[in-house]
Formats: sequence, C-alpha cells, structure tokens
Amino acid sequence: MGSGTVVVYFGRLIPTATVAGVADADLSPLVLDVDAYIARVEPLFARDGFYEKEVARRTEQFGHIAHVWSTYESRHHQDDPEPFMRGINSIQLFNDGTRWWIVSIYWQHESAQHPLPENYLRSATR
Repeated sequence: MGSGTVVVYFGRLIPTATVAGVADADLSPLVLDVDAYIARVEPLFARDGFYEKEVARRTEQFGHIAHVWSTYESRHHQDDPEPFMRGINSIQLFNDGTRWWIVSIYWQHESAQHPLPENYLRSATR
C-alpha cells in the first residue's frame, strides 16, 4: 500500500482496533489507537514514502476468530530493489457474521537478534 493511501484505508479497516509495535532496543510495546497511529506515521510516510508488501501469510481460524501472521517487506519506493525493513505482523480478527474486523495488529521488525524464522517465509493456512 502506498504512503498516500494508507490513512484512507487504515481507518476504515480497523476503526476501533489497537495498533502496537515493538523494537529490540527497548522491548516495550508502543500501543496506539488507530487515530494516534495515523497521526504518528502520516508525516513520516509523506516525507520518506512507505510501501509494505506481504511476502508470506500463516492463518489460523476457529469459529469467529482468526489469527494471521503476515510476513512483510517495507520499501520507501515501490521500485526499490531491496527492502529497508522486514518483519512480522500479528493480526487478530473477529467475524461478526457479515465480515471480518481487525481487532488488533502487533508487529516486530526483523533484527540481528530476531531474524525471520524460515517457516514464516512460507504461506500456510490451518
């Protein structure tokens, strides 16, 4: 998703979700509601550009709940040959009988201490 469209879609997809990320440096999560997350990243995305591509997905579902592990690569520009960052999004979903709603998103960037596990570089559904 390109930097100019992230705000439009993000707020519609998860109007009341929790958004959190963690960095190895402090291992304390940054937990935000959707509006606070958008306010935090919108200026950065506008300045630097941001394109995230899912490269693998693992999904587990039981009844009306699902958990998605989404491995991603991030680039400043769509045509950048290499990502500046990779990581895993942990996405919790709820189905109200009509559609799926995102309840929360939590992610961690890949690092020297936490390289992406091989099994999260392949897609799977259970």
